Amino acid sequence: MQNVSRFEANLLHLLYYFLRREPPERALPLVEARCDVPACLSPGSVRLVRDALGKGCTHLLASRGGWRKERFLRGEQGKVGRLWERTPPADLGLTFSPLSLEFLLTITAHRPTDEAWKWHPAEEDLTDGDRVLLFFAHEGLRELPEYLGAAVRRKPPFDRHALCWLAYPEDHGAMPEDASPNFAPWTTGTGACVLEALQPDLARRWETVEGHKERITDPRVMRSLGLSQERVLTAFLDAVEAAGRWDLARFLLRALANILGPHAHAGMWTGRLHVTGLRLADRAAVYQGALAPLRQAVRLRDWARRARAVGYFDEGYAAAQMWKADWERFDGDALCERAHTIEQQLDPMRQANASGQ
Repeated sequence: MQNVSRFEANLLHLLYYFLRREPPERALPLVEARCDVPACLSPGSVRLVRDALGKGCTHLLASRGGWRKERFLRGEQGKVGRLWERTPPADLGLTFSPLSLEFLLTITAHRPTDEAWKWHPAEEDLTDGDRVLLFFAHEGLRELPEYLGAAVRRKPPFDRHALCWLAYPEDHGAMPEDASPNFAPWTTGTGACVLEALQPDLARRWETVEGHKERITDPRVMRSLGLSQERVLTAFLDAVEAAGRWDLARFLLRALANILGPHAHAGMWTGRLHVTGLRLADRAAVYQGALAPLRQAVRLRDWARRARAVGYFDEGYAAAQMWKADWERFDGDALCERAHTIEQQLDPMRQANASGQ
């Protein structure tokens, strides 16, 4: 049994909650409480933090998708297996910097809305382990009241944390235009392995967000959500394309396959929207927001067409073959056609002409 101070106990409870080892009712009240920071942490509590970070983040990534036998790109070849079978263990280690501990100290001592919150590191200064911890923290902090959760999301480095944007685009609709997700750390090395492990979660998240659109009534909410989705998907697809890692976008293809079934129709996105009285241009903007992920199907189709033109001796042959297989597996051409049909159904000019007849 390790003896720790009250502050250290609170810090550990929050960390264990972020790592899914504590229930929210035990940890979340600590975010709203204030607790004076001690002059230093005891060596025992530091060891507990280090042990929890090293084991907890790895366990979460393994349990949430790393255990699946999947095929992903490794160099110029595709490799099948669980995450630790596809990648040498030495290349999977997460590195944590003092910024992780500083974050835990800050959130234990201060509410996110306090002026005393001084933890604002640049996103570029984070290590891969820091980023993974902050992603899990973001997930946990979504259980807070909105005014506290939003206060966290608008602070650096969360405002540029690309994985938070990608998994929770609905949380970033109110971000300023100069705040954009940085996907550079997530398309190579350990960051790309993290994205591989989270593919099932990312697919489910985008299916959930799209499924919720049928219940949105306010055009402004829909427009804001669509803009956020457009920003994050554009940045993400640009990054994976530049890195030659089309396979990291598989979750989006899987999500579109589940969303755009044979009976998909426009009402699934705009069924309850109150657009009566809006100008045609405003209505078109709202519908564009509603269909932001569907419009990406055209770009994914372009990848498939380019992949078919890559020869055996060409650079990127393995990536092209893998994307062709994914495209055919999920019947991408049919998905693209259904997305186009739904876009046509929501064309305001078509609707105006139809009502005029």
